[in-house]
Amino acid sequence: MTKERIVNSLSYLSILFLPVLFPVIVWAVTRDQPGMHKVAGQAFLWHILPVLAGLVFLAIVGVVYFFQGNGGHAGMAGGFAMIFMALTGLIAIGSYLWSLIQGIKYLVQG
Repeated sequence: MTKERIVNSLSYLSILFLPVLFPVIVWAVTRDQPGMHKVAGQAFLWHILPVLAGLVFLAIVGVVYFFQGNGGHAGMAGGFAMIFMALTGLIAIGSYLWSLIQGIKYLVQG
């Protein structure tokens, strides 16, 4: 088992113990090793995807609520918020599972 495979695997599996931080450290340290550098960057993006999706959805709900005005039906913005919370949850679960699958794949690949 090579060092590169272990580090690539840990970049994804760090979602269990140091999400975001471990891939950033590996990405910063491995500038001279393009294989590990690329995988660490990809793992970082998969780790922050749910946060980015949540921020986008929050902005959309804010815009909807803002343009409804105070006299409008707050239920529409609330409905959007519930839908977007569910979508953010699904994205988070998908990102988590994808990171686990990729981490195991790098660990066991021959």
